[in-house]
Amino acid sequence: MLQRKIRLRQKSEYKRVFSSGKSYVGKYAVIYVLSGPPKFGFIASKKIGNSVQRNRAKRLMREFIRLNLDNFEQDKQIILIARSRIRGVSYFEVEKSLWQIFDKAKLIKLKK
Repeated sequence: MLQRKIRLRQKSEYKRVFSSGKSYVGKYAVIYVLSGPPKFGFIASKKIGNSVQRNRAKRLMREFIRLNLDNFEQDKQIILIARSRIRGVSYFEVEKSLWQIFDKAKLIKLKK
């Protein structure tokens, strides 16, 4: 579970990232990125399916962030939005797609 202090929780925080942030599109998700204290938000709309499918999509994205938190730039606010293709896909496919998006957005911390 992600700590409460690194989650976007209020509607105003989401609005700020959507209005001022930059978006990057991948096969299974879209991300919005904005500079600021490190926080993450997760969205799965009703286009994904019923509540079970929406919660699974968010759980897959949350798990990717939780496992790789130390590999990301620490000065970004990021919203991950599940696309309808994520339905029924394995974690490893979602992980591969998210790595590609994060690489495209230059959010991966370089190891020195």
